[in-house]
Amino acid sequence: MYEEVGMKPIVRYEGDVAFSEGTPFLTKILLSRSDTPTASVRLSIIDSAEMMSIHVHGDSDQIEYCIRGKATIFIEGLGEKELFEGVFIYIPKGVRHGLVKVIEPLMVLSVFVPPIF
Repeated sequence: MYEEVGMKPIVRYEGDVAFSEGTPFLTKILLSRSDTPTASVRLSIIDSAEMMSIHVHGDSDQIEYCIRGKATIFIEGLGEKELFEGVFIYIPKGVRHGLVKVIEPLMVLSVFVPPIF
């Protein structure tokens, strides 16, 4: 049935995925729009010296799960929030957000629905 709509199951081992080039921080693209029209997923490693300016995704919801590290993130409507291991964040499309300060290097899994890359 899933093949009828052009989708297929995917198993991807993170260790087999190379870091992407041309990104502001270390990123592994685990799922992209070339794989499925449903979502894109990336694993990011963000060093203490790096930050992400306030921005918005006009067409995609963003889901974040912090695997390790510690940072402060700004989310429009909520203000600044702590981001650390085990924190789950949902940011609807159109909501401004960004990393204010990375306190300890982060490893974050991000999901975008629909895909942005």
